[in-house]
Amino acid sequence: MSFPKYPAYKDSGVEWIGEIPVGWSIKPFWTLFRRVKRNGHAEKELLSVYRDYGVIPKSSRDDNFNKPSDDLAAYQLVEKNDLVINKMKAWQGSCAVSDFEGIVSPAYFVFSSTSNNFWKFLHYLFRCNLYTSYYYSISKGVRPNQWDLDPETHSRMAVILPSLPEQKAIASFLDRECGKIDALIAEQERLIALLAEKRQAVISHAVTKGLNPNAPMKDSGIPWIGVVPEGWDVVTAGRVVRVISGFAFPSDKFLKYGEGVPLLRGVNVGVGKLRWDDVVYWKRQIDDGLDIYELKEGDIVIGMDRPWISSGLRACLKSHG
Repeated sequence: MSFPKYPAYKDSGVEWIGEIPVGWSIKPFWTLFRRVKRNGHAEKELLSVYRDYGVIPKSSRDDNFNKPSDDLAAYQLVEKNDLVINKMKAWQGSCAVSDFEGIVSPAYFVFSSTSNNFWKFLHYLFRCNLYTSYYYSISKGVRPNQWDLDPETHSRMAVILPSLPEQKAIASFLDRECGKIDALIAEQERLIALLAEKRQAVISHAVTKGLNPNAPMKDSGIPWIGVVPEGWDVVTAGRVVRVISGFAFPSDKFLKYGEGVPLLRGVNVGVGKLRWDDVVYWKRQIDDGLDIYELKEGDIVIGMDRPWISSGLRACLKSHG
């Protein structure tokens, strides 16, 4: 989508922002927000900050397996229009202005607005690529999945501010256009789900019933399998594979990219495939006894704790062989 140019631009004075339209201003974050810590509201609804959805009730998603603390007294109250930041994942876009009241983890940053700027504009602003890239630059740590946002540097972050009427116009435009895009995505996701279901049905039939629709069948002797073609055998898994439990690699010894071999964890076990886009690494030692945990081509990986949702594997090493 192309946008018309403004009549004139000026240097923002901030290197990572560059030019902004004449009439827009730049203010430091600390002049617009005040960090708040409202504890003792354990009865309120649990909220989470998602990269794709913003601040939403934790119960509205079935893919969040982070277990909340048994004692919610230290959790922080979030009021509507508060800015909530997951300080370890701000660089991934886990930053949003809340449309809900509820509580979030003590590890989050919660900010209350001290200005009259339009909250929905700021919601879109802090989640755009320019700001997530800046969050990336000021997040520090040994491993990306445990990086931390530096509060002092963040407080001086430059915030782009059009006039209030223009903030509202931009937010309304984005609500409208993003709504259209989200509707298209939802339709495509429904189609993908139907195709995935059909794909799974084709696979299941081929591997349990064969390709010949006229083949004589026999009872497998296993209720959940039913009938199989005559001439096929049904045996226990132990007769065709060697089952090896995963190993609990200590997280304090995980390494960053390039310092060892990729380490497969539960989060990397997807439905029908392994994900290698968010891995940690492990340093191999001579005679460390870990050869048995090296994955080789043709190995089968099953989540030990929750195989029905394809997760929960403790860890295996990816072989370079």
